[in-house]
Amino acid sequence: MNANTIRYRHRQSGDATIVVIPASLRYVEQMERCHQLAYGYTPAEADSEDMTAEKYAYHLQVFPEGQFIALDTTTDTVVGVATSMRVHLPRHSSFLGTWAEVTGDG
Repeated sequence: MNANTIRYRHRQSGDATIVVIPASLRYVEQMERCHQLAYGYTPAEADSEDMTAEKYAYHLQVFPEGQFIALDTTTDTVVGVATSMRVHLPRHSSFLGTWAEVTGDG
């Protein structure tokens, strides 16, 4: 399924204030901040494993259908982020690298 090419249909209950929707460039700064809050670090403490707005923007370019956000519709605020990627590894690969190693720093 290519979520980025299918028109989004609201499927939440009628009174939901938080909805899960495909991510967009409009929210990459909020996605970065959400990641910082979830993993307990400040921008000054960030390292190559941490997600930045630029990395989220790149993910949206490469694999848009794998990126989702939980959005508080009353404040237009990102309150959750789901990021995924597709990686082809040999079937019996023993490679268990870090996120930075697998993704080339994100």
